[in-house]
Amino acid sequence: MTAVTDVHIMGLCAPAETDPYGELLLRALATPGCEGVRLDVRPVPPDLPPHRELPPDRLPPAVRALRQEAERAHALLLAVPEHPDTPPGPLLTALQWLARPTAGAPLAGKPAAVLTTAAGNASDPEPFTSAEHILLAADSEIVGPRSIVPNAARILHDQGGPDGWVFISDPSVTIRLLLHIRRLDAEARATASLGPAPGPPWV
Repeated sequence: MTAVTDVHIMGLCAPAETDPYGELLLRALATPGCEGVRLDVRPVPPDLPPHRELPPDRLPPAVRALRQEAERAHALLLAVPEHPDTPPGPLLTALQWLARPTAGAPLAGKPAAVLTTAAGNASDPEPFTSAEHILLAADSEIVGPRSIVPNAARILHDQGGPDGWVFISDPSVTIRLLLHIRRLDAEARATASLGPAPGPPWV
């Protein structure tokens, strides 16, 4: 029997100081997560310098490490607040470093999905967030439409403990998010010529 290769997804979000829900959401989806998928939660590192146009051989160490991690991942899962304005400053900086310079940028051709969180109801969302525009400009393969998590403060519950487990108290939101991740998984497997997913989207 052919072994199933796990899909490695890089889960990128802003630090909690600028986005209180992004990391919580990604942690909720990482543990236990979908079978055959490894979701690594990566808040933007605090030492990431402001974006500048530099040749690849002159990138700062923190930027080089971020780009290398994105390059190794099969797909990107982005968590951002639900509003049409620019992403929180640190996350915007990270996306700029990942998207430019265009030559050799790790987001080009990479499957990406966007999850957004709203403190209240998100009854009339914008068609695209600015984060999605950045991904499109970077030639990412967006697996969408994005999934919106309303009432994030009420349904995301940090359980604490060493495993960092976060509980989503709305089952319909959980299923919708896991279905989205499974679609991202399928696109990543097709792009990287990996084997099929091992189980249903809620496993």
